[in-house]
Amino acid sequence: MVSPEQLQVFLPFQSLDDYQLILLASKAQSLSVEKGATLFSFGDIDSNEYFLLKGTVELLSDDGIKQVVADQDFKAKHQLSRLRPRQYSCRASQSCQLIVVDADIIDELLVQSRSLDSDDESYGVDEVDSIEEFERREILSRFNRDLKSNKFILPSLPEVAIKVRRLIEDEQASIATIASVINTDPSIAAKLIRAANSPIYRGVKHCDTTPNAITRLGLDTTRKLVISFSLKDIFKGSNLLKEHMRGAWQHSVEVAAICMVIGRRVKLSNISSDELMLAGLLHDIGVIAALSFIQEHKELGSSQEKIDATINLLRGPAGEAILRQWNFHEGFIDAAKYAKDWSRTHLMQADICDVVQVAKLHSYIRQKKKIKQLPRIDTLPAFSKLPLGEVTPELTIKILDESREQIREAQQLLS
Repeated sequence: MVSPEQLQVFLPFQSLDDYQLILLASKAQSLSVEKGATLFSFGDIDSNEYFLLKGTVELLSDDGIKQVVADQDFKAKHQLSRLRPRQYSCRASQSCQLIVVDADIIDELLVQSRSLDSDDESYGVDEVDSIEEFERREILSRFNRDLKSNKFILPSLPEVAIKVRRLIEDEQASIATIASVINTDPSIAAKLIRAANSPIYRGVKHCDTTPNAITRLGLDTTRKLVISFSLKDIFKGSNLLKEHMRGAWQHSVEVAAICMVIGRRVKLSNISSDELMLAGLLHDIGVIAALSFIQEHKELGSSQEKIDATINLLRGPAGEAILRQWNFHEGFIDAAKYAKDWSRTHLMQADICDVVQVAKLHSYIRQKKKIKQLPRIDTLPAFSKLPLGEVTPELTIKILDESREQIREAQQLLS
């Protein structure tokens, strides 16, 4: 028999409620294997997901590369080799205890869990496991109450970005009209011309006017760049939180630059590199609201630990609320909600959030931040979605390291 408590130690199941865990446990099977037993082979297409409870296994790629996974490793917090066809053969290095679950059951429960989370606007008075959990729920409940009663106001999209978006959606608007609106903000106009002449977009001739820049870039890229250039002013705060705001902006710029490079190296259907860059800039927009909320509730800013905990709690819900208010589509909203949900999975092809997650994790790795707390890139379901060729973290890092100059150029464009 498999217990809900055994399932809860694995990252993909930590978002499930008690009822869902009980249901999943009833569908799961306990498996004991002896040393040398083969669980699956390279190229297999099967529906079983294997979770390692005790013991050690070897994952063998087709080219002979071996990975050893022990039950205490971070990689063992996920299923073993999720990709189909299987990218590895799996063999027990010693006697092992595993849990086996059908992949379709897992996906169905995770989709259901996210649906319930989005519908649940209040937490009620059900039992909580700890004082910390009670405080988390209280903060989130207070944030939702203040938002609904207009005691707390979300940041607005800058006016010039709103006007340009409306004009571009108007088929009757001319390039000259759009340019005149952009020119009301000389800083954005100058950045747009600089973008048109940058190595990323540069044409044969030098571009020196806003209408020429719009013509070269195209209306869709112009719209995304104007929004991108106008966002920096939102990432400002009081002296108390100015450093946090600056750090959030710098991180967003780096993630956006990496997203753009991935978008140019990997062609994803119906997702442009400019769209990915903008998603990278917006994925942490919820941090702005979280910091503003902390500023209004001083007790939440009494220590760095409380500030960090509140940011981590509110960044997803606040980011979703802001982007819905700004009328961004679900791809951007998902990226803001799930950017740090490393176990996020879905049944579709690679989406915007997948790229943002890989870019965000790579940004942390580049900056050598919290390395011990971070998963390996190849354990991310998002990583397996991207058509990067051979599925190894080393290849991803190599691709992005080779693109260091392009990343730097994109950062200069946005800074």
